[in-house]
Formats: sequence, structure tokens, C-alpha cells
Amino acid sequence: MRATTQPSFFPGADELRRQFVERVGPDRTTPVDRFIWDYWHIPGQYTYLRTIALNVLSPSLLGRFTDALRAWGMANLGTDRITLPWLSYYVEGCRQELHSDVVQGMWSYVYSLTPWDDRRFTGGETLLGSPELLDYWAAFDPTLSTESRTLVERIPACYGQLTVFDSRLPHGVAVVEGTRDPVEARVALHGWFHDPVPTMRGGLDLESSAPVLDVLRAAAHRERERFGPLLGTSTWRIRIDPDGSVAEVAAVVDNLVATGAAAGDPADLLATERSLLGDAVFERRDEATELILPLDG
Repeated sequence: MRATTQPSFFPGADELRRQFVERVGPDRTTPVDRFIWDYWHIPGQYTYLRTIALNVLSPSLLGRFTDALRAWGMANLGTDRITLPWLSYYVEGCRQELHSDVVQGMWSYVYSLTPWDDRRFTGGETLLGSPELLDYWAAFDPTLSTESRTLVERIPACYGQLTVFDSRLPHGVAVVEGTRDPVEARVALHGWFHDPVPTMRGGLDLESSAPVLDVLRAAAHRERERFGPLLGTSTWRIRIDPDGSVAEVAAVVDNLVATGAAAGDPADLLATERSLLGDAVFERRDEATELILPLDG
């Protein structure tokens, strides 16, 4: 998966938006809780205002949001481990130039609180390096010129939309032009999903299953080497019957990419991994088990 969007992700969007506006709307008084914004400016790279979301949003409301985010992550990414959200806004001249987040987490999330359909500014889209840019010469056509619309994907920051993308991808935020009013700004909660880790729920546990898991990971690693230079992680959801046999193997998500001309097809590797996992045999237990298992290089 490169990226995905989910409209109307969280039913509390209007309340999140209201609490943000209360902190940035016109006010001639000087309550201490308004003095919490970091104007982050790295010349040529980042310009926007940011804070820890808990500085603005109530713990109970933010807790409901992060609970929803964790549940979505477990269902769609195989991980419910997240960084706590930052809250940022972008007014005239604010932007993020293209960059990647490799150490922060495998997947980046952006939740928009921007009234996108009524915006009075241009820009503000999430930018992602397109496949044509990332593998430029493979798709090069000497008869065609290219422009940014081909080289960079632009994802609108629609109100209430959750956007999740591979943190390794070059990404940024298009420069905002047309407003200096925080109430009219591009507003987002954002952070990262940490890399998935093996988890088990049900009769089996990771400690007793370690010998089987070690064998599976070793076999998957050998297959990864056989398929050539492939980079990334595949995450699987495996249902294990009480007798120790594997009842179902379901792909959760992967971010596999070929990194050389000799690389095999990631789809072929996934098919091989599915077969390996389906043949596994675990210890017997009195109840079924669900296993989340990430496989990487």
C-alpha cells in the first residue's frame, strides 16, 4: 500500500474543530493556554505552526480519537501502536517540502480538520512522490515532457478525512496562499503508526510459540533473498484452530517494493509467504488463536 484515505473517519470531528477554533479565534484577552504554538521554520524545508494536540484538545475527546485510530490501525495495518498526535495549522506561506520519515514510524497518518470545501486559500494538499517520479527512468518516454501533476500526487485535505501513507515515500504539504487567519487555515492532527510487532490473542502465546515463529521467519527470510532485492514488510493475520493447524491466512497490508532490476515480483513473494504460513503447525490449545505476524527483510 502506498496510501489510503477514509472519509468521515471520526464522528467527533466537529468537536475537535470547535476546540481548535476556541484557541486560535480572535481574542483580546491573554489566557495562558493560548501561548502554546511552536512556529517551526527550517529554511527551505518546513514552515508551519505546531503543538502537542493535548495542549489544545480535551483528554477525553483526544482519547476517543486515538482509540478510533488504534482500532483502525489494528484492522488495516496490523498495529495499534501510534505516536500521540500533533496538531498543526498552515497559513500564508506555510508548507512542507518533500521529505521522508524513516525512523518515526512505518505509516504516517494525517487527519484533516480543514473546512476544505469552503477554504479561501490555495495549496494545503498532502504531496506524495508519484510512482513515475520514484522510478523515473523505467517509465521514461522521450516523446513526452512531464510536469508536477505527473511527478507528485496531491491528496486534498478534505474535512474529517484520514489519510495514511508509507512514511518512506517523499511527502510534503503544498504551500498555502491566500489566508493569514488561523480559523481559515489548513488544520490537521498528524503522527505515525509504529512498525507492527507479533501479537497473539486466544489460546496460544508468543513465548510458547517462539520456536514455530522463528522457523517461519527464517523460511520467509530465505524466500526474500531468493526473490532478490525487495524492500519492505508484509503483515499477516493468521487464524489458528485449537488443534494447532492454520485455518486461515489473510494479508493485512504490505509496503514491498522492488529495489533493483533483478528483483522478483512482490506478488510472487506474498504468494510464497502465504503458503509457508498456511503449512505451519502450532501447539494444541483449548481455544483458537489470532496471530498478527509481520515479515520483513
